[in-house]
Amino acid sequence: MTRDREPMNWKRALRYLAPNLVTTASLVFGMLSIAAAIEGRPADAAWFIIYAVFTDRLDGFVARLVRGTSELGVQLDSFADFLNFGLAPAVLVYTSVAAEPALPFSEGTGHLLLVLGCIAWVLSATFRLARYNITTEDIPSKIFFGVPTTLAAGLFAIWFLAILKYTPEGAPMAPAESFGGPMLLGDLTIPPGVWTYVPVVLFGGAFLMASTLRVPKLGSMRSKWTTAFVLANVGLGYIFGFARMFPEYLVIPPTLWIVTFLIWGQFSRAARRYAPPPLFPPTDPPPGREPIRPEDDLLPEGEAGLEDEEEDEEGDDQGAGEHVSDSNLREAAKDPAPFPGRDEQAG
Repeated sequence: MTRDREPMNWKRALRYLAPNLVTTASLVFGMLSIAAAIEGRPADAAWFIIYAVFTDRLDGFVARLVRGTSELGVQLDSFADFLNFGLAPAVLVYTSVAAEPALPFSEGTGHLLLVLGCIAWVLSATFRLARYNITTEDIPSKIFFGVPTTLAAGLFAIWFLAILKYTPEGAPMAPAESFGGPMLLGDLTIPPGVWTYVPVVLFGGAFLMASTLRVPKLGSMRSKWTTAFVLANVGLGYIFGFARMFPEYLVIPPTLWIVTFLIWGQFSRAARRYAPPPLFPPTDPPPGREPIRPEDDLLPEGEAGLEDEEEDEEGDDQGAGEHVSDSNLREAAKDPAPFPGRDEQAG
């Protein structure tokens, strides 16, 4: 039987709660994105994905700052990533691009292709998150294998916004009203044919997430100037993002990052010395030691159920009682003193 645990100090509880509250806010942004997409507000849906990217970066920072990293937080973050960066972008695409009658995705082969692209995106994000969860201890601390879901979804959402902002009035996917602040690119207009490449982008993003291509982490840069430049752009990204301004600027830093370092990661000698962790265990676990799925009703091989445990406990209690009674009787036959009250009666 397990012992009762001591209550956690409230200050320590708040320390672990702080990053989880940020992750919860990220989940809310994901749900708001899906709701906005269903309601026909694609720009709002894309901005909510950007907000989820910001809070996803923030919860890890808060966890390290207050030393509040926990297994619960890690799993909660993984579920939030699935919703925000796997499901929400697919819903955004399906409810906007597929619903535009002027594009070749409302029916027929084009519609099927778009649906398959959305499915591939969701499955690849799910696969990547699951793979990362089981191989965390074996993954090098300086690089990612495959493009993180946060980066993939954030890049997709911000490009979606930038193209939407410069789609001319009357063209397919034209926004109902202007957004994103002043037009930094002037009178530039995006041709409608750009939207026909959305399935290609979905399949490409799915491949990058599920792949084992090496991508350096943000904090692995040695150059102080590079680090300062990156942090400055991250800061501007937070400011412009929450203000819903200048998506045409916000696309530049992550696009340069992913293009530059995807190439660097495949040819750099320092990066190539890291091998991706195995997808499946090298050896089979012994019987009864297999991983248990959280909602699995079946017990591991050889493990007793609750009713069996109750019967065993009752049997132990009964056996212990019989053992005590027999020993008391034997002692009583020798000396009456062991029985309570016997000395007082004799006196």
